[in-house]
Amino acid sequence: MKIIATLQADLETTPLGTRSRLTDELAGVPILQRTVDRLSAVKNIETVYVLCSVKQRDACTKLLDGTGAVVQPYDAPPPPWASLVQAARKWSLDGWRGGIGGTTHFDEFTDLRLIDGLIQDVGADAALSVPAAAPLIDPGLTDRMIDQYRTTAEENRMTFTQAPPGIAGLVLAATLVHESAEKGIPIGWLFNYKPDQPQRDLIFQPCCMEIPVELRYSIGRLVADTDRSTQRIADLLREHPRPDAIAIGRWLADRETHSVEPMPREVEIELTTDDPYPDSLMRPRGSQVTSRGPIDPGVVAKVVEELVRFDDSLVVLGGFGDPLRHPRFREVLAAIRSVRRNGRGLYGLAVRTSGVDLTDDHMDALIEHEVDVLNVTLDAWTADLYGQLQSPGDPLLASLESVRARVDRLLALQ
Repeated sequence: MKIIATLQADLETTPLGTRSRLTDELAGVPILQRTVDRLSAVKNIETVYVLCSVKQRDACTKLLDGTGAVVQPYDAPPPPWASLVQAARKWSLDGWRGGIGGTTHFDEFTDLRLIDGLIQDVGADAALSVPAAAPLIDPGLTDRMIDQYRTTAEENRMTFTQAPPGIAGLVLAATLVHESAEKGIPIGWLFNYKPDQPQRDLIFQPCCMEIPVELRYSIGRLVADTDRSTQRIADLLREHPRPDAIAIGRWLADRETHSVEPMPREVEIELTTDDPYPDSLMRPRGSQVTSRGPIDPGVVAKVVEELVRFDDSLVVLGGFGDPLRHPRFREVLAAIRSVRRNGRGLYGLAVRTSGVDLTDDHMDALIEHEVDVLNVTLDAWTADLYGQLQSPGDPLLASLESVRARVDRLLALQ
């Protein structure tokens, strides 16, 4: 069985939209070269292929000279779901799954179209897909994954683990890659629960390889594609120059317990306590909280100025009120997006709202200022229950259909 390793290298931008660090050095070795070197130690891999754009072929070839990797140039646009995956994964970078819409870490770096073309060109039976900026990819763990794939290939056309991002990739059968590429779906679709096609979660099936408990329950992204994750990798390598999976898991657990980040990754900002449902039974509102706001857009900008010291910082506009009720809501969004540091702005922006006040002007502002996530709190899916929960004194004042119509309107405009 011919199994190859594939990784997609972009020397300018990561799949997350951050600055590529593939040419940056860790302990004197470029990150892309470190990833390839670790993959070269995998016994079950025949060849390591580095996919890159045609215009970066020479740079990648020079960077990987002497590694034995084969640079494979391509000329293709990003997959149609790239922007969706980028926006969804921003909010769950430390986990292999759990992204909005069921997105997974694998969606970030597995372009099935390119892998399918490569597999057909070289005649491979399966491919190991890994992130290019994964200098801690574990060779031993990867060999075990491939061994398990070989023994279960007839039953399962994929093998993965529940390791933190950057420790392991996933093995994909050529037939699975081809079928998914033809359908134009991302790999994460296979992990999603589908009500019309119910099945056991893949983590309870033979395609999921068991890993040491120290690693399975550890938290922390180990892909060098953000400020925080790159620093985490550098810190780990200083203590463990050549760590194995168990050492990595224990180190991550210890860091999670005893380390405090210099700046929080996600901050929630309350614009106002004004809310269309002050008597809601679902959350503190109205007289249950102290009246505050509306906050000055300049204050919000100052908070963001501190957060953008790191390139993966997130802001949620929410609090004990509805942000859409801020009289200068558009100005707040403009102020957030105007903040720049070293040429970059805030990484992720979300708005949590009941949707009652979602006007066309709000919708235009959300789209114009590229809000990643609009979190509409419905709490119920029937009109009667919605009314009783949101406006118990007079349920008729709360219209579920009105809110759903506004959301449909936003989707149409988007």
